[in-house]
Amino acid sequence: MLACAAFAVTSTARGADGQPWRVDSPRVAVPGSASRLDSRPGAGGPGGLARTAQESALTEDSVPYPASGAGERLAAIERGLRWLSTRQGSRDGSVEVGDAGKDERAPLAVTSLAALAWMSGGSTPTRGPYQENVSRAIEYLLANTHRSSDRYPGYIEDREDSISRTHGHGLATLALAQAYTMSPRSGLGKRIEAALVSAVKRIEQSQGSEGGWYYDPFATLQHEGSVTVSLVQALRAAKDVGIRVDGSVVKRAVDYMKRLQVMERSQASAPKASLKLGGFRYGLNDPNTSIALTAAGLATLQASGIYEGPRIQEGYDYVWRELLIREDEPEGNEAAFPYYERFYLSQALWNHRDTKHYRRWAEPIMENMIRLQEPSGEWNDVRYSQGRRVVGRYGSVYATACNVLFLVLPDDSLPLFHR
Repeated sequence: MLACAAFAVTSTARGADGQPWRVDSPRVAVPGSASRLDSRPGAGGPGGLARTAQESALTEDSVPYPASGAGERLAAIERGLRWLSTRQGSRDGSVEVGDAGKDERAPLAVTSLAALAWMSGGSTPTRGPYQENVSRAIEYLLANTHRSSDRYPGYIEDREDSISRTHGHGLATLALAQAYTMSPRSGLGKRIEAALVSAVKRIEQSQGSEGGWYYDPFATLQHEGSVTVSLVQALRAAKDVGIRVDGSVVKRAVDYMKRLQVMERSQASAPKASLKLGGFRYGLNDPNTSIALTAAGLATLQASGIYEGPRIQEGYDYVWRELLIREDEPEGNEAAFPYYERFYLSQALWNHRDTKHYRRWAEPIMENMIRLQEPSGEWNDVRYSQGRRVVGRYGSVYATACNVLFLVLPDDSLPLFHR
């Protein structure tokens, strides 16, 4: 669940229906005050989303976020980027992950996220205040791309990193695609293009018979939803910058994601099977659903051009129900992977036709996030499990890069942020 963000949602097509949130509760609205929100980092209440038909009415001219508070948000982004730039001390260009849990250190994935964060701030491999950081991170990814003579040509892997695996490959491919679109004709651009071509082929060749992917760079009988999301998003990003992608691979992957979604009660485990309707499972034989994977599933469907219909509607309904449950009973319903969940849910709501829903969910989280930022610019990796505070699972660089990307999303600063 390292892939906190795979932002390959670039189509401008839109299309939710006129009633984006079906309301089953007699309550009119969730109060928007901070007292009704779980203020802990990693928790994500619905943030005062309106629940009346009038408030849910679609508006084409809805703005993504208000002008007020933008200065604090932008200042927090800059502080985060500056702090990240101090965490690239290794000679190979990777970022530091030493404060992560001993068995959770993933330099390839986290360096890819840091590169995306620097690029989201306006820097490229050839210019900008963090040009050197971007360039070194990209060189690190290129140096760790398997050559044609290696066992898995095109696989992006730091051989000392046993955690990132295909999640890391997806994030690295995503970072390379963004770097390529910023400097396609340079000498570095040509090297990135060659790496992207081979990275895409590796993804295509490792797709399993069910249409999904697993943690290995080769096809297996196993498959898992979160890995599949990461690799589908990487394919979309590569395609958007002109790299050839096999359409049949994408079609099979989207079909796999559709089959992960619970659309009939018989697909969900009892009890409370009806509450799982619309949710996405981690595997075809896994009954467990979550907000995180459902948000990722919605973002993947949207990236494939599906913006309306029963699947999108049921997915939004599932997320809404689960957020309300978490708000009412936070202990025991915390986000297991808060950064992953927050970024994919931001993508799913950002691509909703009515941006008020994104605003009402994201703004309280942004305010809390800014409050929790350290004076140095970093964010600590904090999450909660059964009411217990857990610190440092993947480390501060991971948390800071993810939070920067979350805060910067409405600025459309990267091609893969475009609605």
